[in-house]
Amino acid sequence: MQRAIVGFVTDDEGDWVALLECGHRQHVRHHPPWRERSWVLSAEGRNGRIGTPLECPACDEEAADDEGGDPACWVGQVCPACGAMVTHGGPHRSDCPERASRGTS
Repeated sequence: MQRAIVGFVTDDEGDWVALLECGHRQHVRHHPPWRERSWVLSAEGRNGRIGTPLECPACDEEAADDEGGDPACWVGQVCPACGAMVTHGGPHRSDCPERASRGTS
């Protein structure tokens, strides 16, 4: 997910870290030939990147967590009429039509 750069700080090892609008941080290292970010080496270069979008892996991870996946695992354990968890003898809600038709609690 793209987030705007709002500032820069250095980490404990002296590497530059972009501060993103979402509150997360992302390293912006210049390590040729793997990463060509010579702009990070000067104050002018860094200042020129303020407002520039940068990929935020932390936001991507949070968005993936929000997509869920767990509810499908519970589908066979939920009463479709009342929404109560009814596995292992769990009770239906008092106004559940399934409860009345099965004579269960």
